[in-house]
Amino acid sequence: MAEGHGHLRSAIVLVLLIPLLMPFASAQGGIGSISLDCGSDPEMNVSPNDYSDVELLCTVTNDGTILAESIEIIEEWDGIFVDISLSDDSFTLESGEEADFTVTFSGESRLDAEIAYEFIISATVTAWGPIPVEGTPLSNTANHTGDFTIAKFGMLTLDIPDTSSRNMVTSEEISITFQVENDGNAEDNIKVEVTNSNQLEMLGFIFTTGASFSEKVQSDGISSQFELIVRAPSDAADEIRAGITIVATSDNEESVSDSVSFDLIVEAEDESSALGGLSLENTDDLAMYGAIGGGVLFIIFLLVIISRISKRNSSRNVAVEDEPEEEAIEIDDEFDLDFDFEEDEDFESDDLDAMFDDL
Repeated sequence: MAEGHGHLRSAIVLVLLIPLLMPFASAQGGIGSISLDCGSDPEMNVSPNDYSDVELLCTVTNDGTILAESIEIIEEWDGIFVDISLSDDSFTLESGEEADFTVTFSGESRLDAEIAYEFIISATVTAWGPIPVEGTPLSNTANHTGDFTIAKFGMLTLDIPDTSSRNMVTSEEISITFQVENDGNAEDNIKVEVTNSNQLEMLGFIFTTGASFSEKVQSDGISSQFELIVRAPSDAADEIRAGITIVATSDNEESVSDSVSFDLIVEAEDESSALGGLSLENTDDLAMYGAIGGGVLFIIFLLVIISRISKRNSSRNVAVEDEPEEEAIEIDDEFDLDFDFEEDEDFESDDLDAMFDDL
């Protein structure tokens, strides 16, 4: 009951003092004067590797010169994916005294960069010393309005299905296909280039479709399929072995990149021309072509032998027809004739010797 009478008396005194105190309250540095100062607008880094909460430091000051002030701190926030909190929500400051407090913004990694919110931090005088003034013309308020934003971050993956060494012959063209995935939180103008194209061109390689590409790719999207066509040098006295390095970089974050490297191998020109592009390292191919070549030579050898034998038999038949016929000699059964062809040197030795002499 006594407490109720105390509040009533304070209210009556306040009503009576308002006309007298109004000029002091409205003046700079007068009773109830207050100021609020906060740092620059917060921007949250949501990269998976560097995420952290964002803190905004604010300072509230009792600019009055007579009485202590009771001050209440509140925030206005309509964010959904990010929360806001105050380290302190009330102060009692003597005239000229100031106090710091922190506004913390908490979210999660990989938030979309398009998220943005406006916020208001308010410091309101609720009492002059023991006299409550909240909700009255004597209650001053200082506001800070700011914008909360999400920083863009770059993250990408260069996808080349075949990263094995490429074997080539002189002047041959090969196709290297690839795509790039945008794993960042905003649209990104992704660039892809052969970083050592100058060195390769000095060796005689030619990039017929150019050595660099670029395309805008949506967040969590994938680029169209690129095709890099490389032509081997037109001559190679010795084997050429050179590495090719393909690098994709983010325009949103220049320090972010992904790369793939592999070898381009061009056979020496004499090996390529002699074997029609056959790799000397492929022993199975060499064995196959060797067997085919040997078989062809063997067939040609047999055809030559058959041809020579046919010609010689033909000439003998002509000679036999030209000889005069002789009377048949009758041989009695009692004679025992021994036909030993091994001793007939005229048949085998002469024919074979003549045949090989012709060869």
